Order: sequence, then C-alpha cells, then structure tokens
Amino acid sequence: MKLQITTNALLLLSISLLAVYFGIGIFFDLALVLYIKPCIIPSFMLYVVAKHFDKLTLNYLLFVLFFYCNEVLLLYYENSVHLFRAAMIASFFCYLALVTLGYNSIKARKVYTFPKGYTLFIFIINAAFLLAILYILTSAIGDIYLDIIIICNALLTIFLSATAVLYLAKFANKKAYYYFFGSFALIFNDVFAAIGTYFIDHVVLNTFDRVLHYTSFYLIYLFVVKDKKKAKNLITDL
Repeated sequence: MKLQITTNALLLLSISLLAVYFGIGIFFDLALVLYIKPCIIPSFMLYVVAKHFDKLTLNYLLFVLFFYCNEVLLLYYENSVHLFRAAMIASFFCYLALVTLGYNSIKARKVYTFPKGYTLFIFIINAAFLLAILYILTSAIGDIYLDIIIICNALLTIFLSATAVLYLAKFANKKAYYYFFGSFALIFNDVFAAIGTYFIDHVVLNTFDRVLHYTSFYLIYLFVVKDKKKAKNLITDL
C-alpha cells in the first residue's frame, strides 16, 4: 500500500513538473523553467524503478542515461561548441542503445516476414529526408568535428529507422508500435531541434520539438514495460 502511494506520488510529481514546464514555456519565458526541466526525467525514472524495476534492462537504462545527458547539455551549452559536441555524442550513444534495445527484442524471436508496403515506404522516405537534412546541416555548420559527429548520428538514425520498420513488420502488435513511433519521434525531435537551432527559432516549432522529445521518451518506456505477446498470423520459432 505504501509503495503504491509512493509510486503514485512520484508519477504525479513528474506530470506536474512537465505541465509547469510546458505551460510557462509556451505562455511566458522558457528561461524561467531552466531549472525545472532537468528534474522531469529523474522524477519519472524514480516512478519507473519503483513500479517496473524487474522489467528494466541495461540497454534501456543506457538509453535513459544518454537521453538525459543530451537534454541537460543542450539546455546549458550557451553557444559552447564543446558542450554542443558532447551533447551530439550523447545523442549518438542514445540512438545506439535504442537500436540495440530493438535489435535484441527482434532476434529473441524468429519471425519469418520482411518489411513491405507502407512500412518500407516510410523507411525510404525517412532515409531520404534524413540525408537531405544532413546535407543542409553540414553546409550550414562549418565545424568539421561537429560535421563528423552529425554524419555519424545521421547514419545511426537510418539504422534506427530500419530497426523500427523491421520490428513493426515482424510483430505488428502494440509493443512494436510503441518502438516504431517512439524511435521516429526521437529522430524527428532531433531534426526539429536542429532546425530551431540553426534556421528558425519560433515558439510553435520549439513546442513541437519539446512534445516529440517527451513523447519519444514515454513511448520507449511503454515499449520496455509492455509484456510480449505472440504475434498473430505469423510463423514463429521459439
């Protein structure tokens, strides 16, 4: 009973912090909440650990760690090239942990199917879009070290999108949709963040970026805690 009350209180705390962050960020000055944002994910993770400790994996915890490091570094970098590079490196390892998380779930069960139809179409469109964004960013930045990091990140996002498409094509269940949309929300969150940093700084774009940021984090959480179910209409070899 006490544990249930504690977990509910932690969840309420993280939701309240998130609501304050978005409310002040949209209607007032975002600078007022610079010290609230770093508390949102830790408070939510306390809830996750208390509620689903037995379902947490090393890859998920690494994803959370690098996701949070990227968030904090971007929040306080203040035009520091070194901190921005560190944030992009954290983003790279965040992607890597998420790719590994999905790949391990795929290889745990052998399902004989291949991506096709709209899933394959989404992957091709996403890859073309990411390559176009990559070209624009590397042309605009002019920092060779940052260009190399961004190129590595872009290539890894293509692997992530391929993993998400393959996972959805193989299982097509609720857990697969969580991973699919969580992965793509994370990818497009970084795309919109880059656009906001280098090209357009607008409240609507920044709000959409923040929505994608926390949506991706929450969907990956749902993916991790969701129990696996046998996919229907697919041949499995368990």
